[in-house]
Amino acid sequence: MSTDRCPDAAAPAAGVRVIGLGNPILTDDGVGIYVARLVRRLLPAGVNVEVVELATGGLGLMEAMIGCERVILIDAIWSPEEAPGQVLRFTAEALPETLNSAAAHDIDLPGALAAGRRLGVPLPTDDAIQIVAVTAREVLTFGERPTPPVLAAIPPAAATVLEALGYPPDAVPPVLNESMLGGYDDIA
Repeated sequence: MSTDRCPDAAAPAAGVRVIGLGNPILTDDGVGIYVARLVRRLLPAGVNVEVVELATGGLGLMEAMIGCERVILIDAIWSPEEAPGQVLRFTAEALPETLNSAAAHDIDLPGALAAGRRLGVPLPTDDAIQIVAVTAREVLTFGERPTPPVLAAIPPAAATVLEALGYPPDAVPPVLNESMLGGYDDIA
C-alpha cells in the first residue's frame, strides 16, 4: 500500500483527504494547488486531514481517493460564461463537463470512479466527494501567477474548504498579503 493514501476506510479514524489539482505553470490552472497550500497552512496541527497536490485527473485522481471516506477536490473550472474568480461548491454527483473532463489518453473522473467501483476499489460515494472550484479562463496560458480575479479567489476558496471540513469560514484572512504568506512565492 502506498504511503500517500488515506487510512483504510474500515479504520475507526478514517480521515479526509483534500486534493489540490492543477498545473502551477499554466496561469489559472494552478489555483487548486495554491488553495491546497493555504488550507494546509491554516489547518490545526494533528488534525486528521491530509492535504495533497496532484497534477493529474481521471485514473490517477481516482487512485488518490482509494480508501478515503471523504474527499474534497479543489480545482479550476473553465467557464467561458461566468466571470473568473467565482468560487463554486458541489458534489461529484453534479460534476459538470469542463474543458478537461475527458482526455485522449485517460478517462474522466466520473468514468474512473465508476470503473474503480466496478472493480471493487474502496472509494468514497459521489456525495462524499465535494468539489471546490474556481471559475477560470486562462487555464492553457503559460504563466507562474494566476490572473488577478483567480488570485483574489484563493482566500474565499480556502474558506470554503475549511467550512466543508467544519471550521468557521472566518478562519481565513480575506486578502492574500506577503506578511500572511511569507510572499506569493511561498504558495506558488
